[in-house]
Amino acid sequence: MVNLVKEAQESKKKIVLSVMVAGLTIIAAVPLFILSGMLEIENWIRVLLIGIGFVVLVGGIAIACVLDLEAGAYECPECNNRFVPNMKSYIMGPHTITKRKLVCPHCGAHKYCKKVLTK
Repeated sequence: MVNLVKEAQESKKKIVLSVMVAGLTIIAAVPLFILSGMLEIENWIRVLLIGIGFVVLVGGIAIACVLDLEAGAYECPECNNRFVPNMKSYIMGPHTITKRKLVCPHCGAHKYCKKVLTK
């Protein structure tokens, strides 16, 4: 029981960290895009700012996805099996805030699985 509580707390920390990384990524990348469009600078500097902004954006989103994927698991609505999807399924699956459309490895159902904090 104590292990389940610790696991849930760790998952909550990872989710909060994921949201913070996503927020900081937006705060870091958007000004680069805005500056590249507003300032009268040479084109190579403009392209450099956009490139750096793109790298920051993609890197931050990737880190946020990894943290969120490692936090908890998903529960199949058909068989109630809990599983952690692979990265491709996680990224490609349509989702809401608490659910993601995944294929259950146990029963094969393609349904919206609910995010749970324990595996």
